[in-house]
Amino acid sequence: MKQNPLVSIIIPVYGTENYLPRCIDSIRVQTYPHLQILLVDDQSPDRCPEICDAYAKKDSRITVIHQQNKGVSGARNTGLGCAVGDYIMFVDSDDELEANAVDVLLNDIVQYHADIASASKCVVAADGVLRNFDDNGAVFVYEGEEMIKRSLLYDKRTRSLHAKLFAKELIEDVSFVEGHNINEDGYYLFECYAKNPKVVQHDVSVYKYVQRETSASHAKFSEKYLDMLFFCELKMQYIREKKPHFLDYAKDMAVRTNLLFLDVLCRTADAKYKELQKKSIKTVRELYRYHRPINDHHKKLAWIVAHGLYPLYKWAVRLKYFR
Repeated sequence: MKQNPLVSIIIPVYGTENYLPRCIDSIRVQTYPHLQILLVDDQSPDRCPEICDAYAKKDSRITVIHQQNKGVSGARNTGLGCAVGDYIMFVDSDDELEANAVDVLLNDIVQYHADIASASKCVVAADGVLRNFDDNGAVFVYEGEEMIKRSLLYDKRTRSLHAKLFAKELIEDVSFVEGHNINEDGYYLFECYAKNPKVVQHDVSVYKYVQRETSASHAKFSEKYLDMLFFCELKMQYIREKKPHFLDYAKDMAVRTNLLFLDVLCRTADAKYKELQKKSIKTVRELYRYHRPINDHHKKLAWIVAHGLYPLYKWAVRLKYFR
């Protein structure tokens, strides 16, 4: 590896004017200085475009791209097209990096000759309380098909782009699926893992994830949640065609995804989702024996769905939800 490699950090920007300055500042003060900072303004309707331009005047490492709105996947793809670094990192514009984040990840890639370095994040809840994720300093190295398996098994370290550094050579032919904004990062990672990379996981917190009440995880039901089923089917198709020895794990993933979908479906009574509800229930019932519950709630919900009790469960949840 060449000395002082360039790291490109891609930040899609949309509707985060109250958070964006702290995000950019946390990147500008990184202990590793050799950065290309790409701010992709996705036609943000607030003051974000002006904030981006102001920072570009203060720091020559910052490049601003203003584009027509394409969604977060389109913004990330634009950033990938402009990235010239040897390594790539993604940061959301309402989150922050610890000052040593790039140093930690880059050192791990060098030390373990890895293609992807992954660290931990802490969640900043809406009330300002920090919740740490795996900050014990443990290091794990995975090779070959192991990451495909772990992603199918819902390993929390495999599901988001947060706190990860990628060798550009690994991902230069991988892009985000545009027009889909839930689970899009998980599918992008799945495609990266399908290339059998060497991955080092370092359980040290380098990323602050800001959990906003307006985030997707707190929103009312919308068409966006159909993306969960869309990406699940893409993964299933890939496993059937390329990795059939992982099919049992993929079936478990299908049950889990449909349970997640059925859970959020409780937030709406719109009749147009009735056929999707039936299809998800059918999938859970057919593949129930492959299910490895990720928590007690999913264990109970899977049993409820498999035994034909979902309508009663949905009624009870809606009653509580709307109260």
